[in-house]
Amino acid sequence: MIELMQLLGIQMSLASIVSLAAIVFFGLPHGAFDGAVALSLGFGKTPLLMLAFVLLYLAIAVSVVFFWLSFPEISLISFLIFSAFHFGMGDSQALDKTNRAKQILTHGGLVVVGISVFHHDETNVIFSYLTDGQTFLVWQFIEICKFILFPVILLYLIESFRRPVLRIRFFELILLGVIFYFLPPLVGFSIYFCGIHSIRHINYTWLKLRSKKYTIQTIIYLAITFTITSWLLGVLLFWQLPTADFADAALLKTVFIGLAALTVPHMLLVDGIFRQSD
Repeated sequence: MIELMQLLGIQMSLASIVSLAAIVFFGLPHGAFDGAVALSLGFGKTPLLMLAFVLLYLAIAVSVVFFWLSFPEISLISFLIFSAFHFGMGDSQALDKTNRAKQILTHGGLVVVGISVFHHDETNVIFSYLTDGQTFLVWQFIEICKFILFPVILLYLIESFRRPVLRIRFFELILLGVIFYFLPPLVGFSIYFCGIHSIRHINYTWLKLRSKKYTIQTIIYLAITFTITSWLLGVLLFWQLPTADFADAALLKTVFIGLAALTVPHMLLVDGIFRQSD
């Protein structure tokens, strides 16, 4: 395996390569339920309406790719913001708005800010690949977020002493902080993305779709279709990317730009519409 990586010009560690593979093959498909989600929201009333949804979804994804290639640093900052909000929404459980906001900020922020701060040099290499070396504004943004995040975590801690219902998720936050601190950035992110966020999202979406009486076959069929489509789009993106100096850069750009391209329509659908229909 190591010899093959060297032959392909890949300089990343084996752990990082495995983590990227996990993100693509186990984490990315969690958004494949979007087809079934669209069906539950009424887009499946007619074939033409469903086709319009798919075309709009793809148009947004393709627009994100072109925007990233034109404005990489702004795109990365936007992606970090969107990701933090999306992760936080999935991890929050508090019913009152104040504590829910704290959970969204801390859980989502820790993934983005924690990994970056704990592993500055390694993360900067990744950011450099994704922005063609333009990382100044990205780190300025992270520094600002760092000074916002840690006081909110302290408030979250104080509130968890008062309200036992918050303690399990706060303990999860601390455990993730330890994982992010001791493990390489891609490994830590992969564990969170595949092992927590994706599983939690799949469970939430599955239960909600089943409550609407959709058959298992329909849900799985649409999920497989969207998964294969996303992988094919990833291959197309890899093929169309400008020639990179390192294979690492091409792999990271394909995975994370592709992830960003799918995150935007996924968030609009799930966080903007589907969760609001509870």
